[in-house]
Amino acid sequence: MVTGLLIALTTLFLVGVLFNLETLTNLSRTFILPFFVYLYFIESETKSKHFAIFLISCALADCIKFVSYLEAIDLSNLSSSVYIIGYLNLLVYIARSVNYKKLLFKFKFPIIVLTIFNGYLIFMLNQMIIADSTIEVYTFNFLIECVYNICILLVLSFSLLNYLYHDSKKGLILFLASVCIVFSEMVQVAYLFVSSEYILNVAYSILLIVGFCLVYIYIVSKINIYYKMLY
Repeated sequence: MVTGLLIALTTLFLVGVLFNLETLTNLSRTFILPFFVYLYFIESETKSKHFAIFLISCALADCIKFVSYLEAIDLSNLSSSVYIIGYLNLLVYIARSVNYKKLLFKFKFPIIVLTIFNGYLIFMLNQMIIADSTIEVYTFNFLIECVYNICILLVLSFSLLNYLYHDSKKGLILFLASVCIVFSEMVQVAYLFVSSEYILNVAYSILLIVGFCLVYIYIVSKINIYYKMLY
């Protein structure tokens, strides 16, 4: 039942994106994540308050964005702040299961490369934001966008480290989900602040849907319940 509704809502969301039906896109997206929250509490064999807060925060942020769209008021800072809370909780959920001494001992060079790569990506994303003449540097809006970008890149990095540490199928699913969601956010930054090209919006939407499909698989998956550990 829930799966069928999620498929129907996802289809409506993609139809809305492909045919530029903004109301359909926003409305269908608003209802997708609340179903993920319900699914997590019903289907997941092991539950974490941090992962639950991540899903609830994203669902709430989408609702705020829809209210902003209906009322024609700017609530972008509020929705971004709620997303940040969600991503920080996802970060805690991923990070707390890793022994970083063991990880650093075995993967020192990849971690250094990953840190440099993250620094470069944060710089590039901030440059995209600065390119928007409506955003002034060192303002609250700019700070929110910077923190938001740092959070999503940390989620990507720690999901990779989590996969390297546990070497499990569920870890791989979570990493791939993080890759899709983070890259969808990066494409959205380009769409919002650089160029409002149709193809960017489509790419953002497809990556987001694939990412949350992988989150769905992660939630309902019963494979490899017990992690392997890195020794």
